[in-house]
Amino acid sequence: MKRPSSLWRQFTLMKTTLKLVEKEVTIKAPWGNIAALSWGDPSNPPVLLCHGKLDASSGFRPLVSRLPNCFFYLSIDLPGNGKSDHMPKGVRYTVIDLVPTITKVVKHFNWKKFIYIGHSLGVPIGKFYNIAYPGQITRVVELDPIPAHHTWPLTREGMHDWYHSYYMMYDDEKFAKFNGSLETAPKYTYEKAQQLMMDTRSLSKEATEQVLERCLVPAGDGLFRFTFDQRMKEVSVLPFSGEALGKIYTTTNTPTFCVVAKKVLDQGIYDPVPFVYNEKAWPNNNYKFIIVEGGHDIHIENPDCMASDISKFLLADVNSKI
Repeated sequence: MKRPSSLWRQFTLMKTTLKLVEKEVTIKAPWGNIAALSWGDPSNPPVLLCHGKLDASSGFRPLVSRLPNCFFYLSIDLPGNGKSDHMPKGVRYTVIDLVPTITKVVKHFNWKKFIYIGHSLGVPIGKFYNIAYPGQITRVVELDPIPAHHTWPLTREGMHDWYHSYYMMYDDEKFAKFNGSLETAPKYTYEKAQQLMMDTRSLSKEATEQVLERCLVPAGDGLFRFTFDQRMKEVSVLPFSGEALGKIYTTTNTPTFCVVAKKVLDQGIYDPVPFVYNEKAWPNNNYKFIIVEGGHDIHIENPDCMASDISKFLLADVNSKI
């Protein structure tokens, strides 16, 4: 068995006592502000975290608190989520149209290299950024990357199904709902809003509090509104088959570590993309994965089941230099 490096031993001993200071960050973009949370010293190697659909940057807090302190962590609220501004009216949310959000963040901090951690929708956003700007992302961590692997047959029927899955927002009723203002959004008691999130995401009450703090605003009379942009409910991805995704994804030169939730795996969601759980399918031998007990948001519910493995992966480049 390989002996742990001195850095890894130091992290293991100190991770329960050291706390990173959390700060609010605002990044300017042409469409408005990108809100974010940061932890750690900005002079340290940067780690950019990108959440999933209808989520918030604070959902990464439980995981980050268990990761090495030698990095600078920045967790963003995607446009239309958390405290970030919405996209202008008439603009559609797609995976590709969310990639420039990452570009603005990287330019703001003048990062030449950075590590990327994505959950759910955040995974394909990072994948396409890595394709568009090769060589900048040094390592990738994927947390249950379901949206990155949505597939459609490359047939007329497949394109029919893809279109009707994502482009019904131009229906009169949906267009009005999707492009409504915050002032017209439904009002809820905090308890009702919390129950809705518990039901839709299968989160515990404690876990929902990590997200609700950034996506609820007072609406008067003790009620609250969600800040989510309704257009985020139908973020479209490109219509690739599982075979096509395999050719695109597995040829990456970037070391990649994937965390797969067993409840999702057992549902057969990854069956069309077997390369997700087959390290030999990656020709550059730079892909590792683990399967953890739990559901899609297990990084919020039980970060301990993955924190050690992710930490070792993040520290691999650091260890190689000492």
